[in-house]
Amino acid sequence: MKFVDSKPWSLNWILEHIASAILLLATVLAAASALTALIIAVEEIVVFVFTHHFINTYTNVYHNALQTVLWHFVIIFVVITFWSLLDTFTIRPQMEAAEEAHHSEENEHNHD
Repeated sequence: MKFVDSKPWSLNWILEHIASAILLLATVLAAASALTALIIAVEEIVVFVFTHHFINTYTNVYHNALQTVLWHFVIIFVVITFWSLLDTFTIRPQMEAAEEAHHSEENEHNHD
């Protein structure tokens, strides 16, 4: 598959960046939701092991359980977003990029 590079600030370039941002946001939301659910499940299991009954996460004594779940989600969302943006916008070293280009050229020649 050939990668066609769009000219900066052209309509295709802008649309590609908007699509990338939407996909990145959707991926981060899915990951944060999954990890939040996993953390809540682990908390429930740990409480069950020690107290022999589940905690009702949404109607606890202090009536702040939903707020606690939202804080879990926000913290995880921020961490995942930070690492995703860092991974997306950090420039790779030139040596690594040159090696990857060399390997992709070799793969193209091997498939011909």
